Amino acid sequence: MSTATASTPGATHPHTSLGRLSFPRVVRSEWIKLRTLRSTFWTLISAVVLVVGIASLVAFAIPDKTTLVGRVSEAQRAAVEAQAATFASTAATAGLTFASLVIAVLGVLVISGEFSTGMIRSSFTAVPRRFPVFVAKTIVLFVVACLAGLISSAASWGVAVPILNGKGYSGDLFSADTLWAVLGAGLYLGLVAVFALGVGAILKSTAGGIAGALGVLLVLPIIARLVSSLTRTQWVADAEHYLISNAGSGMAGLSNGSLEPWANVVTALVWAAVAFVVGALLLQRRDA
Repeated sequence: MSTATASTPGATHPHTSLGRLSFPRVVRSEWIKLRTLRSTFWTLISAVVLVVGIASLVAFAIPDKTTLVGRVSEAQRAAVEAQAATFASTAATAGLTFASLVIAVLGVLVISGEFSTGMIRSSFTAVPRRFPVFVAKTIVLFVVACLAGLISSAASWGVAVPILNGKGYSGDLFSADTLWAVLGAGLYLGLVAVFALGVGAILKSTAGGIAGALGVLLVLPIIARLVSSLTRTQWVADAEHYLISNAGSGMAGLSNGSLEPWANVVTALVWAAVAFVVGALLLQRRDA
């Protein structure tokens, strides 16, 4: 005896009414999460204000070129002239370190906030494989942080160069070096965000993630510089150039030892990639 199953008129299966879960939908979901967080708006605004504000302060603080050159002897003028040629990039990137710290905090919060509230379980229930969720978070965060970096870097150069030009220093807003520096700063902040996201996924803690990310970005270069100066160890001095923060300075147009521009990009990419891979593996293997 067979039993007929009656269906309610107009009823549809969930996959028909809601549509198939696809990666673009996961990305859209992560974008909605990110833009609806109040911390996202304030951290991005803080990063832009820090970069532009510090660039303005440094540019205004630099004395006129005639005054600066007049303070030194003839023997020292060549060195002062060479240093003065870098004032535009120095002023424009002076706030990059502080912006990277703010972006790192945002990167950690994006993942650690979901662990603390339990929302990550809902995300992993909707996407059981987990990896697409982490990739979507990474893409959205990278794009947002990179755009914030491009905007803030372009604005800082736009503020610093005219001020310094008025003081007699050279600087061109539309030169190839300036454009590459703007692009490099934006890319660096995007990679910092990915690195911090990976650290947050590894530690699953807001406090621990922020401490770990800021420790690598801020404390580790100080320790490396201190050890190098005290012990005169050459390999420590060489390794210091491969820290993500120093690579970021090189990407933004400042000198980073003897590293080529492509080496700075690869160094920052490696830091971000390692954090991403380790975080993704641990997300797959550990309980949410």
